[in-house]
Amino acid sequence: MEEVRDLVAEFTRLHKLRVSLMYRELQREELTGPQLFILRELFMNEPRKLGDLAQSVQLSNSTVSGIVDRLERDGMVERKRDKQDRRIVWIGTTDFCQQMKKTKLETITKEFYTGLETTFTVEQIATCKEVIGILIEHLEKKLEGTK
Repeated sequence: MEEVRDLVAEFTRLHKLRVSLMYRELQREELTGPQLFILRELFMNEPRKLGDLAQSVQLSNSTVSGIVDRLERDGMVERKRDKQDRRIVWIGTTDFCQQMKKTKLETITKEFYTGLETTFTVEQIATCKEVIGILIEHLEKKLEGTK
């Protein structure tokens, strides 16, 4: 049982390291940690209302509003009024922000894969794929309720 926990912990650590690498690259664009936190939420699900965004990042509306103000000033996000209810304001990323994300993520991904290709043998990669496949199959069965 301990070995299984260690394996899952290593997958979690791998994911966190990869996300940290992405954030480090984006910080070179002079974005702050809180701004990256807000952008991550928007990348996962946009557009969002300010209150929903604040709730998902567990910050106050006023704090998130200030962060969004700065992101809007820098051309990263935009506010748009709802067409049916003008009281509702939607926050979404701009084309500029999406392009920056795409460019940076492509670079990070390419560097990540190149690094893996030079670090692992073909056999090691096959073994990793097999182990991950088993884990995925187990989790999918759990989600389906069959195991």
